[in-house]
Amino acid sequence: MKCGQCQVIKPSKEFPDKSVSSKCEHATSWCLECLVSYLRETQHRCPICEVELTEQEVNNFCLFWDDANSGVFFVVLLNGKKITLKLSEITTVKALKYALKDATNIDIMKQKLIYNDMELNDFQDDSTNSTLENYGIHANSNIQLIIVPYSITQDQGWLTFDLYWGYPHSGQDFLDGTCLIYVGDKLWRKYDYKSTYYPDIPYIKHSGDVMDNTNANGCHKITIKLDALPNEVGQLYFILSSRRSPTIGHFRNPNFKLYDEANPDRRELCDYNIEQAKNSQAVIMCLINRLNNGMWQVIEVGKTSSGNAEDYGPIVENIRRLMCFNKTL
Repeated sequence: MKCGQCQVIKPSKEFPDKSVSSKCEHATSWCLECLVSYLRETQHRCPICEVELTEQEVNNFCLFWDDANSGVFFVVLLNGKKITLKLSEITTVKALKYALKDATNIDIMKQKLIYNDMELNDFQDDSTNSTLENYGIHANSNIQLIIVPYSITQDQGWLTFDLYWGYPHSGQDFLDGTCLIYVGDKLWRKYDYKSTYYPDIPYIKHSGDVMDNTNANGCHKITIKLDALPNEVGQLYFILSSRRSPTIGHFRNPNFKLYDEANPDRRELCDYNIEQAKNSQAVIMCLINRLNNGMWQVIEVGKTSSGNAEDYGPIVENIRRLMCFNKTL
């Protein structure tokens, strides 16, 4: 296609919704760059059919062009945080991981990057460095960053979640630890202070509320034998929520540990800092995700939410949104 303005032969491009194309099907006889320049510098009228455009239509069209040529792309964490990077400064997947380490302090070995349902690998099959262009990443692309602190082997035994909290400064309250277990996108079992044990599943147990009124603190403990779970179980979400107080920040010195009971050094499997959720009613801290080879990955989430152990609705909705990436893991 030869541009009707600059006469340079350029590939044809479609206009976005709410752009000039909605009023003029012949507008592609001008290249986008020339058309945007014309609309900005001249009048709001199609250069071919002379249809008058509204101020909003011109603004929408120019905004689309500016965004498409801004040269930036985005990396999004599961908690919703978005990191802006420049395509001109990063060309390879490996360089992207190092840039993310500088921006977030997340070790490159703990990063898993997903784009268009595909994991970004450092190298191609021929051992050359993978480039962002290899994966079709362009301006305004959104890449998902998943933080994987640890992997759990098939022979590791009892997974234990210990939660401790101090009562708020006024009165007793409960910081609930919950595990929601999924088969596909369906909730399989819920373990919390009310649902502590199912007779047909002897390998999972919630302690219920363990309260020490003398020292004004509480504890929840969840134990799960991972290798006893049915093969169809794929994800276990660990959640904190405030039962009565408006936010998690009302509790004194909340802390948790997630570890393999059989491991003598009790290595913590999740590094999430509860302080990050102090202004929220609930937080999906992490999930344990089953891989196709039978191993499990610990994935840091840190997604804050409304809802609590009396109303899981908002939390379940946030989990549903998180599940979109599961098919790529």
